[in-house]
Amino acid sequence: MLRRSIFGELGTKSLRSKDRLVPWRKHVMNEQHALSSKATNVHCSPLGNFAIKQIRGYSLIAPSSAIGRNRILLMKYPMLSLHHNQSIRTYIFFENIFDKIFPSQEGMENMKRREKVIVALKSKRQRLLDSSSQTRAKFRQWRVSKQEQTRVRFKQWRLSKQDRIRLYRSSIESRSMKMMNRFRQRSNDARLKWKTRTTSEVQSIINKGRLRRELIKGRLNRLSSRYIRRVVTIEEPFKSEWFTDTGLPLTSRDPISQRFVNPWNSISTNGLKPFVEVWRWKKTRFFGFLDESLSNATKEQSSFVNERTKEDLKADALHPHKNQVNLTWIGHATTLVHFSDTFKVLTDPIFSNKASPIQWFQDKEFFGVPRWKQPSLTPDDLGEIDVVVISHDHYDHLDLGSVEQLHHENKVKFWAVPMGIKDWLKDVGIPDEDIVELEWWQSVMFKKGHDGNIKKHGLNDFARGGYSVKEFLSNERNEEDALVLTCAPTQHWCSRSPFDRNTRLWCSWAMHALVNESEKQTETTNDPLSYYFAGDTAYPESFPLHRLIGDNLGPFDIAAIPIGAYKPRFFMRDSHCNPEEALRIHKDIQSHQSVSIHWGTFPLANESFIEPPTLLDKAIHDLETSGEHFDTNFSSIPHGETIRSGRK
Repeated sequence: MLRRSIFGELGTKSLRSKDRLVPWRKHVMNEQHALSSKATNVHCSPLGNFAIKQIRGYSLIAPSSAIGRNRILLMKYPMLSLHHNQSIRTYIFFENIFDKIFPSQEGMENMKRREKVIVALKSKRQRLLDSSSQTRAKFRQWRVSKQEQTRVRFKQWRLSKQDRIRLYRSSIESRSMKMMNRFRQRSNDARLKWKTRTTSEVQSIINKGRLRRELIKGRLNRLSSRYIRRVVTIEEPFKSEWFTDTGLPLTSRDPISQRFVNPWNSISTNGLKPFVEVWRWKKTRFFGFLDESLSNATKEQSSFVNERTKEDLKADALHPHKNQVNLTWIGHATTLVHFSDTFKVLTDPIFSNKASPIQWFQDKEFFGVPRWKQPSLTPDDLGEIDVVVISHDHYDHLDLGSVEQLHHENKVKFWAVPMGIKDWLKDVGIPDEDIVELEWWQSVMFKKGHDGNIKKHGLNDFARGGYSVKEFLSNERNEEDALVLTCAPTQHWCSRSPFDRNTRLWCSWAMHALVNESEKQTETTNDPLSYYFAGDTAYPESFPLHRLIGDNLGPFDIAAIPIGAYKPRFFMRDSHCNPEEALRIHKDIQSHQSVSIHWGTFPLANESFIEPPTLLDKAIHDLETSGEHFDTNFSSIPHGETIRSGRK
C-alpha cells in the first residue's frame, strides 16, 4: 500500500515529467536490464538502504542491497526510477523488499524514518504547490485589477474627451454666433450707410442736372458743328497703324529709318530742310543783313517791361490762390503752374544764358542764340517741385545746365517726358524710378496725401481702349488729391545733333488736377482744374490735330500757346505757329483763357521782340469785329507776371 502510494504520488509524476523515463521504466519492469557503473559513481544515502548512480546527467536510485561488484542489479524493483540532476520536482525512494518480507527492528525503524521523510517531502511539495497556486492566484488577481484599472481609465478618458469636444463645440458655436451677429450688424450699418450715401448722391446728381440743363443746351448748340464727321484727305504717305479707328494719331515711326514722324505730315515735317532754304534763312543772321524790325528789337523791349518789382512778382508767383490754376511765365516756354495750393508743375525749364550745347560767347550768336531776357525766377526761388514736364529735346526746351541744377539740388520729385528722353535724363544721373516716359494719348496719375508726399499711382492709354481723363479721375476719386498728366501730339520735330534727328518724340501736355477743397464747393469746382501746355507746335492745315485734342482732353481752364519763332514762313511753317494760328489753336482746344509763350526771350527767328504780341492783338481784334461769337480771352503778359483761371 505504501509502495503503491509512493508510486502514485511520485513515480507517476516522474513518468509525466520532462525527463522522459518511459524507456527506463520498460527495462526495469521486464527485469532484463542492468546498468554497469564504477564504484566511484555510487553514492550511498545517509539512511543506508538505497544508493544513487549517476548516468548521462541522470541519477539512478536503487536499494543498497542491490549493489554488487561494480554493478547495480535490478531485480523485481518496480519502483526503480530516474531523476534528472537539474530537476527539483521529483523525489524517488525504493523500498527494500527484503525488509518488508522479513521485518526487523532496524528495518521497521528505517521504514518509519522513510515514511517521515516521505511525509516531510510531501508537505514540502504541497507547500511549493500551494505557494505556486497562490502566486498564480495573485497574478490573476493583479491582472484582473490592472485590466479593471485600464478599463476604468479608458472610460474616464473617453468621458473627458467627450466633455472636451462638447465644451469646444459650444465655444465654437458661441464665437460663431457672436461673429455672425457682428457681421449682420456691420452689414446693416453698411447697407444703411450705402443707402443714405446713394440717395444723397442721386439727389445731388438730379439737382446738378437741373442746374446744368440750360448750360448744356447752350453748349450743345455752340459745339454741335464740331462733332460732325469730317473726311480728312492726307496727301503724303502714311500707314494705317499710325491712326486709331476714330482718327486719333498715334506715336508713329518711319518703317525704314525707325525715326518718329508726324503721321498726318510725314515728309514735310521731319525737320530736314534743303541746304538752299537753310542758307536763304541764315545768311541774314550770320552776315549781319538783319531785317530792320529785328535790328530794333532790343530798343522795343522797354515798351513791354513789367513795372512791378521783382520781389512783388516773386511773392505773387509763389503764393497761389486756392481752387484756381495759377500760371507764372518765367520766360520762353518755362512756366510755373500751381493747381490750387496742392500741386506745383514746371514746364521746359531753361535758366541758362544761351540756348546751346555750350555756353561760350554768351552775348554772341555762336553755337546757339543768346538770351534777350533773363528768367524772372531762378531755381533757388522755386522751392520743391512735384513734376517737371519736357515737351521735346531742342536746346531752348531741354537745357542740360538747368536740368543738372534742379537735380543736384533735389528740387524735383518726378520728371514726365515723351519717348526717348528718359535715357537722356538717366545719363544726367536722374534715377529711373523718378522718370515717367509716355507716348501720345497716354496718361499718368500722381496722388498726394495729407502728409504732402506725392507718388505715381497709375497709367492709362485711352487711345488704345483705356479711360478718358475724366473717367480716369472719377474712378480713382478718394480723399487724396490727384494730378493726371496726358502726353498729347503736336506737329514738330526733335534733334540735338545732326545724327539723332527724330530719334526722340515731341509732344504737348494736358494736365488735370482734382483737389479736395475744404471750402464750400460750387457747381464749377466739381470739375478738375485743367491746364494745357502746347510746347512747340505748328498748325497743320490739312489735319484737325488741335480739334481732336480739344474734343478728347478739353476744355481747359487755362492754356500756354507759343506765338514766336515763325519767320520766315517758308522755313518755319512746319515747325512753329504764328499768332493767327495760335488763336486758332486757342479756339480748337476749347481753352477758356490762354497765355502766349515762346516769344521775347531767345531770338530764334527773324521777327522782332514786340511783333508776336502785336500781331496776336490784331488777330483778336479782327476776330471780334468779324461778328463771330467766340471767347477770345487770349493775352500776352510780361515776364514774371502771374495770371489765374476765372474760377472763384
